[in-house]
Amino acid sequence: MENEQLDMTENKALELIENMILSAKREIHDNGFYYMLWGYLVFISALIDYYLLVQTYPKHATIWAITMPLGGVISIIKGFKDKKSQRVVTYVDEVMRHVITAYGISLFLVCFVMPMTSKNWQSFYPVLMVIYAFSLYAMGGIVKFKPLQYGAFSIWAMAVVSFFMTYDIQLLILALGVLTGFIIPGHLMNIRFNKNV
Repeated sequence: MENEQLDMTENKALELIENMILSAKREIHDNGFYYMLWGYLVFISALIDYYLLVQTYPKHATIWAITMPLGGVISIIKGFKDKKSQRVVTYVDEVMRHVITAYGISLFLVCFVMPMTSKNWQSFYPVLMVIYAFSLYAMGGIVKFKPLQYGAFSIWAMAVVSFFMTYDIQLLILALGVLTGFIIPGHLMNIRFNKNV
């Protein structure tokens, strides 16, 4: 009887550990998805905006009003699906939720409040890149994935340069920034996940 209880306790402990490992692996894979999704959306939007701007199209920034809500809808749908399949909430899940919440509030303030209060768009993209870099650095530390942190440093450097550039050049720098900070690390996360599964 005692051996059966010990076996059952050991089995439950092993099952809990296995669930936590699977949850962490799934979390890293999902983050790879979100980094690629948002990286590609911002990359494509910045390049289209740049192209339309140099073609002197008056509503060049309209692309953002299409792609960003699209990304939001895709993220919400995927988030609900992920939440339904998640069996264990880890400490990493909790910390990441707080970082993502702070990131979202900061993006909201920059993207919606800043344009209402400022007629000068010169610092919009550099400030946005600083927020991107902050979240990438924090997430890279949380999930112990150095490419995100390297991407953060590259975006911080590009943000500094962007403060001294014109709006059109800032769009190109933003595209390069999300390539190094979101897209490449997102693909590397996905590759790492697929190797570990």
